[in-house]
Amino acid sequence: MSEDKTKNRKGNSQKPIKTFRVGAIAANVWKRQTSTGFEYLDFSLSRSWKLKSGEKEGYSTSFFHNNEDALLDVVEQASEFIREHSVPASQTKMTEPAISSSSQAAT
Repeated sequence: MSEDKTKNRKGNSQKPIKTFRVGAIAANVWKRQTSTGFEYLDFSLSRSWKLKSGEKEGYSTSFFHNNEDALLDVVEQASEFIREHSVPASQTKMTEPAISSSSQAAT
């Protein structure tokens, strides 16, 4: 089973738009949308694991102290990707002040 997919509200599988991996540590970048239609990017972290016998494998959101360097690397990569691919807040409709027609007429 892979954590690279998640279910959206309608039950459809959704894949991350980008995955950064260092060893067993991964950062998955997701495209999300609020109920008001605002789209944004965020990321989740996971650690893959496998039993020595090889009989079972999976993903966890818990980490060990020796995962620190890999975690820092993938967080930096995912953050940079989001900065490069996000619309600046100044260009989104949500940050534009609402101007009514009556206040425009007064100027």
